[in-house]
Amino acid sequence: MKHTFLFIHIATFLVLFFLVNNTFAQKNITLKDAIEVGLKNRKDLQNLQINTQISANEVEKIKTRNLPKLDANADFRYNTQLQTSILPAGAFGPDARAVRFGTNFNNLIGINATYDIYNPTNLADKKIALQNIEIDKANIQKSEIDIKHSITQAYYLVLLNQEKLEYAQTNIARTEKYIEEGKVKLKEKTILQTDFDKLILDNANAKMVIEEDTKNLQLSKLYLVNQMGVEENINISENLSDFIQNIESNKTSKSIDNRIELKQEQLKITQNQLNIDKLNRLTLPTISLYGNYSIQNLSNNFEPFASNVWFPFSYVGLKVNVNLFDGFLRKKTKTDFQLKSMQTQNTILKLKNDFQYELQSSVVEIQNIGDKIKNAKENITLAENILKIDMLRFKEGKINASELKNTEYSLQTAQNNAINLYYNFLVAELKYQKAMGE
Repeated sequence: MKHTFLFIHIATFLVLFFLVNNTFAQKNITLKDAIEVGLKNRKDLQNLQINTQISANEVEKIKTRNLPKLDANADFRYNTQLQTSILPAGAFGPDARAVRFGTNFNNLIGINATYDIYNPTNLADKKIALQNIEIDKANIQKSEIDIKHSITQAYYLVLLNQEKLEYAQTNIARTEKYIEEGKVKLKEKTILQTDFDKLILDNANAKMVIEEDTKNLQLSKLYLVNQMGVEENINISENLSDFIQNIESNKTSKSIDNRIELKQEQLKITQNQLNIDKLNRLTLPTISLYGNYSIQNLSNNFEPFASNVWFPFSYVGLKVNVNLFDGFLRKKTKTDFQLKSMQTQNTILKLKNDFQYELQSSVVEIQNIGDKIKNAKENITLAENILKIDMLRFKEGKINASELKNTEYSLQTAQNNAINLYYNFLVAELKYQKAMGE
């Protein structure tokens, strides 16, 4: 017996320890906290930020093209058989003569230098690379907005499931109270066994609902931390009703010109124009300086350290290169970029129309649903008051269990209507935020 009590005490201690430890491990957060954590930890956003660094490094690589280029070369050669040359008749006698020029060993060490005085494509490539940085920044901004949207959506889902669970907990508490009242009435034989069984059934259904709502709340929390890019237990420190009240319901149809999608499309047009400018520059000449200094070893014997077998030579030059004809490739490529710009212009116009519709429709939805939420709250309050009265009447035996159940059902219907309106309101709020590019 003592061992049994000891086991019970240990088990109780372990359960309490787990619950307390789990409670302290959970972190209370607001929507603002969740978004800040998500923007800090999301790996996809970090990859986009690295893309910006890659584009910046590309600019530095292009800058190096304007620096002189130096290279060294060495050629060590042993001529196993010298090449034969023919001296024509009359040069050194009446007959043509076959002679061999050269030495057995022919070694060469040299340094070459080149420097582009003017390269028309370097400046164009630098502008394109700088434009790529702007595109990367716009992509980061778009990703941040998408991450905020996904985290907000997940946060709203937690708020909704949290509210549903609170309703379910309140409902099951009432059904348990009905059962206690029913036991008394069954004992007094003021209700039938069938009525009492209905109370038991209502309690069983309420337990199933609370189990389902608990599971949904856990899943929505898991989804939220997934969108935040973390692995930790969290609790929402905000209440759905208070949260909705803090949302400004009197929205106005503001300008959608700041939408990042429009900026991204405009950057595409600028990029196409820069590519056209680069193609135009290809008709300009490339001017380069070049030079060479070499020293050559010529000897029939391998004697690299002799003083009379090394012979230096050097030269400098100016090179001009002009592309005269490329088979109309440049012209056709320019046409491609021009057509792409026309497509992008059409996309911008369509996006503006779509964004304007999203904004205006979301404003109307928020205003309409906001009014309905007020009525839904009043209906819940009214249903709760009626249920209090009917609970007292049931206790006094003035109504039966079926009538009480109908009143309970009316309250649950009012609660479900409120949850649906909350959901629709939050969806419309997300739609408004997205339309505003927030």
